[in-house]
Amino acid sequence: MVKLRSILLQICASILALFLWGGVVWAVETDPPGVIPQPEPAVGPTSARFVPGTTPLMISLLGNSTPLKVLGNETEGSAPQLTDLPTQLLAGAGINYREDIRPWVSDELTFALTAFDQDPGQSGTQPGYLLVVKTRSSKDADAFLESFWQRQVAAGRILRFERSAGVDIIAAEVSSANTAALLPPIFKPIEDLITAKVEERFVLVANQNLVLQQAIATLKNPTQQLAQQPNYQKAIATFTAKQPEGIAYLNLATLIPEITGKPTVTAPTYASLGVAFGESRQGLLAETALVAHPERQLPSVAANQLEPPPSLSYFPGNSPLVVSGAHLGKLWVQISQDLQGYPGIQSWVNQALDTWGKTRGVNLTNKIFPWVDGGYAWALLPHSLSPVLSAQSDPDPDWLFAYEQTQSDPSKQLAKYLNELASQQDLGTSPFELAGHKVFAWTRLVSEKMDSSQGRENLTFKTKVTGAYADLDNQKVLASSPEALGLGLEAGNGALINQRQFQEAIAPFDQPNQGFLYLDWPIMKPLLEQNLPFLPQLKKSAPSLFNKLHTLSVSSYGETPDVQHSQWYFRFSG
Repeated sequence: MVKLRSILLQICASILALFLWGGVVWAVETDPPGVIPQPEPAVGPTSARFVPGTTPLMISLLGNSTPLKVLGNETEGSAPQLTDLPTQLLAGAGINYREDIRPWVSDELTFALTAFDQDPGQSGTQPGYLLVVKTRSSKDADAFLESFWQRQVAAGRILRFERSAGVDIIAAEVSSANTAALLPPIFKPIEDLITAKVEERFVLVANQNLVLQQAIATLKNPTQQLAQQPNYQKAIATFTAKQPEGIAYLNLATLIPEITGKPTVTAPTYASLGVAFGESRQGLLAETALVAHPERQLPSVAANQLEPPPSLSYFPGNSPLVVSGAHLGKLWVQISQDLQGYPGIQSWVNQALDTWGKTRGVNLTNKIFPWVDGGYAWALLPHSLSPVLSAQSDPDPDWLFAYEQTQSDPSKQLAKYLNELASQQDLGTSPFELAGHKVFAWTRLVSEKMDSSQGRENLTFKTKVTGAYADLDNQKVLASSPEALGLGLEAGNGALINQRQFQEAIAPFDQPNQGFLYLDWPIMKPLLEQNLPFLPQLKKSAPSLFNKLHTLSVSSYGETPDVQHSQWYFRFSG
């Protein structure tokens, strides 16, 4: 059963984490400081010891060359470049990531947005950016700093030198003209570069002296480190991928209100999000862990789906948006509870369902969802998929909804309600044959006035079809129109479940799981752009990602009272 409540949060947060990996970078130089107390062993990258516990966002690349190749875009035209935003930040400050930073990285590169406004007492807002580069040796760290600052001097930058807490610091003022318009609202152009070398192999780069000082102080005080925070450890320690190529951590309690501009009145459902990602065939596979807010407890839900439901045999092979799972009634109860922590999202979801239901006379949340206690699948069918659909007068996309008809009382109650609903709306049930199957259409007789050749009005009657359904084996398949139902019934070997693109999109997911969401990006892109106001900004922040994105699939595979787990597979065009 796909956790739609999680998807609403993760679809933004996870993509943000994936393309914000590398952040801003600035350079470093120093003598090694004195002995610094080491923190207790912690999960995740060792560079997280420099990151304050209050950090809203941290992203780390791990391993040797592989993650840098995946996320750094080795050559033009290769895998999508997920570093668009960091590259813009760096380029605006006159820094070339490939030439100035990348050659010196060993097996860790961490970027943190340490604060939305690092120094609130000053006029204007300036976020805190921290980059931690782990080099192969102290010699490499020195060479990195020397090369970096030589480039800055050659560019006309005036360097400032100081020593603080046993650490040598180099800084320079930079100009970031013409970059503000390219950045999301929570990011600002870099105005200063400050660097330091710590513990022989680590080079710290920051955009403010306060950020660098805080990083050094955090290293000396383990209790203040992000790596020691309970929510961070819960999110990172529960990943099933033992050697991820990258890790991201998002403090949702502070990040979401800042992005939306709306403070949360009630305690949010989730406090933080962890993401582990790595390269997969033709794409990027991410595992996410949503950590519940301390004041909330998640229901424990078992993963029991081992394979796609048989209802997908009745979905067209080019269905671009499909959701599949089980026990829809329980899912909706959980969604309703969790959305209480996010009033804005709750209002949007309820309004969308109410609007859809009112136009069709269906109370979805009270009369449909609670009674689906078996497997189900739903597909959206934009009219662009087929001339048969585009010929209809109704501008709204078509859809198919299939659910397993069990012998349980809830399943029988749903069948009874559908019949009662038809009667209440004065709908007739008309049987007919479609694609070799006996199907039924809900119809209503409507009158229309037409002008005759003599100038008089004639009253004519025609049958209006409001939907159709069919009983197939133990499945009931409902459709918004006979045309949509016909596409499903005629699918045969070309059904979605037999399509290689679909099979590859869900192949990486762990078994068993709780269902999946599948999205064909090129087909759904126009419709999503019309209905999701935040999408243009998201696309602008990661154009290479969205330009090459082919399919997106999501699956949930386990939930405890503290953490909800999902997997995301971003598949790119060749």
